[in-house]
Amino acid sequence: MKMPQFKKLLNFPYLLFSPLLLYYSYLIKQNKWPSLYGDEVRYMAFAKNLVHGFYSHPAPNIDLWNGPGYPIILMPFVALHTPDLYTTLMNAVYLYLTVVFLYKSLSLLGNNTIALVCGLVLALYPNALAMLPILYTEALTGFLVSSFLYCVTIYGLKHKPLYMFISGLILGFLILTKVVFGYVIVVCIGACLLALMFKKNRVHYIKAIKILVIAFGISIPYLFYTYHITGKVFYWGNSGGMSLYWMSTPYDNEYGDWKLPDLTNKQYPTLFKSAETVVILKKNHSQEVSAILKHNPIQQDSLFKRAAVVNIKAHPSKFLSNYINNISRMLFNFPYSYSYQDAAIVRNIVIGSSILWASLIALILTLLNWRKIAFPVKMTLLITTIYLLLSAALSAYPRQLDVVMPVLLFWIGYMISKLPKPEMKFPA
Repeated sequence: MKMPQFKKLLNFPYLLFSPLLLYYSYLIKQNKWPSLYGDEVRYMAFAKNLVHGFYSHPAPNIDLWNGPGYPIILMPFVALHTPDLYTTLMNAVYLYLTVVFLYKSLSLLGNNTIALVCGLVLALYPNALAMLPILYTEALTGFLVSSFLYCVTIYGLKHKPLYMFISGLILGFLILTKVVFGYVIVVCIGACLLALMFKKNRVHYIKAIKILVIAFGISIPYLFYTYHITGKVFYWGNSGGMSLYWMSTPYDNEYGDWKLPDLTNKQYPTLFKSAETVVILKKNHSQEVSAILKHNPIQQDSLFKRAAVVNIKAHPSKFLSNYINNISRMLFNFPYSYSYQDAAIVRNIVIGSSILWASLIALILTLLNWRKIAFPVKMTLLITTIYLLLSAALSAYPRQLDVVMPVLLFWIGYMISKLPKPEMKFPA
């Protein structure tokens, strides 16, 4: 393709990145398991519940392990009895659109060349490709994050109220898809209100608050529903307690990663010394976990949180160590409790280190030029920072970082585009 033709193609990102749809579809078809496994089973079960007119089973078997966002998306596929492979092919569409919206966002604030490079980095990001054949929330979440980026960018540049509402709607659905964003939004609203008291430039914070309030409003019907069936105010789900419990573990060689309630470690059969680990885990946790599991799911959540608080108070330094381990797992997918070394760690270190150092450099440049930073960058950075800080307080994995890669690439690409251009002087 000649250069002038390629430059024209840069103005048509849907066409520019269209080959990705074929590539992603091929990866899904080649790697999709013949049957559902892991969290796939749960998401499909919730979607079937919605098709039949309810979300959680009634008390005492209330199940609010995840938000209804992804099951809502899966509903039509379930209702039409669509084969799992075709349902999973939607991940190809989500990731393709994630790349397109990242490119469009950066093109508005930077330039097409940097936008293209960042788009291609995301398009070929190994962690995103690895999740494509699985009916998990990551592909959809990445799409929501990227489309939010695009709408906030247009709102920041053109001040169109329509895009303020669309941004809030997308962010609200993101809360329903990953409920941790509910807590993120509340913290962000508090931070923006606090900033209004001390900052002279109030316009950006008022814009952000409007979007955040709309997003929270979208989640209110779900919060009313959880209150109706649990009697608990501001209750997003019952999975946080167990995650916090494992994050707070005070025992040596346990690094805050998740364990199954039966303490068998079946979720990581290739990484863990299964037989030895089961003996140790049962010695450390069996009595407490068994006692908690005798209660209904909502009570279990409260009891796991209570046990976690006891651990944190008794072993604050171990909790801090586990927190750092969580950050390491998000970046490098390591360490895991009682695990063998895995050869993939080399690749993970290369990828994670690249993200880490690029982000640190961008952070320094951002702090030095904070007043000059565009509103969309500031707002998405605030949300992403709070999200990562809260995610590290629970059992965290690369999946938690992967979904905000569009924001990190948007931020890094924006800072590169704003770097002063070197002057080229040639001798006369």
